[in-house]
Amino acid sequence: MSKDKSDREYDLVVVGATGYTGTITATHIAEHLPTNLKWAIAGRSGVKLEALAAELKKLSPDRLQPAIEIVDVEDKSKLSSLVKKARVCISVVSYHHVGAEVIEACIKNRTDYIDTAGSVLHIRNWIDKYHKAAELAGVVLIHSCGAFSAPQDLLTWASVRELAKKFSMKTKELVLSVVSIASDPSGGTIESMMERGAFGAEVLEKAQQPWYLSPTMGKQSSNSTNFFGMRHDSFLGGLSASAINAVQNRAVIHRTWGLLGGGKDYGPNFQYNEYKKASSTLAGVFQILNTRAIGLLLTIPPLKAIAMMFLPVPGEGPDLEKEKNYRVEMEAVAIADVDDDKAAPKVYSHFAYPGGPYHTTGAFLAQGAASLLYVRKLEGGAVGGLLTPAFLGADLIERIQGVGAELSTKIV
Repeated sequence: MSKDKSDREYDLVVVGATGYTGTITATHIAEHLPTNLKWAIAGRSGVKLEALAAELKKLSPDRLQPAIEIVDVEDKSKLSSLVKKARVCISVVSYHHVGAEVIEACIKNRTDYIDTAGSVLHIRNWIDKYHKAAELAGVVLIHSCGAFSAPQDLLTWASVRELAKKFSMKTKELVLSVVSIASDPSGGTIESMMERGAFGAEVLEKAQQPWYLSPTMGKQSSNSTNFFGMRHDSFLGGLSASAINAVQNRAVIHRTWGLLGGGKDYGPNFQYNEYKKASSTLAGVFQILNTRAIGLLLTIPPLKAIAMMFLPVPGEGPDLEKEKNYRVEMEAVAIADVDDDKAAPKVYSHFAYPGGPYHTTGAFLAQGAASLLYVRKLEGGAVGGLLTPAFLGADLIERIQGVGAELSTKIV
């Protein structure tokens, strides 16, 4: 712990705590982080914060209860005063509208920061604006630390390390299959997806590029699927190019590649490809059509207007008990970088969490914040900047395993 943070009032503050994901995150903190944690829940509504605090006390009456901080994120002075009180800030706000304000306050006050922002367009903008400033200030900014893209990033990191450890080989490709993840969206997720329409077609096209978030350009590869958008892997089975967050996850993981030496750790020919598990070609084609239909529904103005009549608004989401009983599961194969793919050593990795994507996200946000708070050991010798979940490395893996997740690798 740095000296200038040792006497801060809070170890941790959750900004946007009364929203759907914020509530789940605060609940995870109350149930799993150390009982002597000094923390606060923050938001605009004192009534909602009081109600949340009462529920958290029922869950864990013997722990230090969170302080209540009423703050309008758009009030930069009050936001700065709040952030200055904490060593780590979890931000679960509307990133499109006020995400930058929280980031700026954290850099100004040298408070480490973690969120679940997933739009590569926003992240690219934040990289350009804040990466160097955060690096100079020694402030860690970690985005996308939720069900999208933390498990994928950590599975890739762990698999690459396993290949290097056992065979002293770099990785050519990480192929990931989404086995199970519920598609019931929260209002915040819907809002984020709909924001894509605010960007021009040219910008949206650039954002599809594999290395859009990486500081250096990697190898451009040819399409790995057939005419139907399908692929088959001997370990993973049938795969369809229908994983709804594949573009985001690829961009985040390729940023990890770039920040860790642009090939020095993962390998110069590394690439990440994500798919959805498919039982047959017909099922896979249906998955692809369904994914494209969702994209059109949330980007074409007339269809968006109709969709908004039925979809949840920000702050709302799937039934919490129902969401808690879902399961997030994915598996991956890392292929060593040799000339003959059939003879290449491979690592199989698996992730599963006993909860839906929002409970998975709450766990990663809380445990990622705990890693920054208690250990803060960053990969590649990083001291700050706009980083990725993989920079929390083995410590975050151990923490997420400690709350019921499986994250494992093995040579195959």
